[in-house]
Amino acid sequence: MPKSVSIVGVPKIIVGTLLFVTPFAASAQAIELQRQIADVRTYLESASSSVRNRRRRRFWMLAEKWRADTQWLSSTSEIAMHPAYQSIIGMGPEAIPMIIDDLHYNSGHWYWALKAISNEDPVPPSDRGVVNRMKAAWLSWAKQKGIASQ
Repeated sequence: MPKSVSIVGVPKIIVGTLLFVTPFAASAQAIELQRQIADVRTYLESASSSVRNRRRRRFWMLAEKWRADTQWLSSTSEIAMHPAYQSIIGMGPEAIPMIIDDLHYNSGHWYWALKAISNEDPVPPSDRGVVNRMKAAWLSWAKQKGIASQ
């Protein structure tokens, strides 16, 4: 008699049954097992998606806080040293696609963070300080790296 095994948070899987798969057909048990494996895969993918969503929410919360607190500052150093901005840098490479999206749609002083995280600087010395050219250089860099803006 097949028995059901349950792992906390994971759909039940039937074990202890012989499964028959031939070139012509699969047994009912094999079909059921394939369905259950698909359920587990969906569960695991949704869990990683949930982690991605939490990271994305954290990024946007920090970015909003950073913008609100620094919107009237003119010092690039003060803007980049804001705790929320530093937390975004601390997120590491996983923050780059979100920064690129924000840069694409909202602009902003993301250049310091991008340089700190990627350890690269695609902005030619002659374009430093020219915001629209800096933005274009970083968006082009992201496109070359396959970090497409959504």
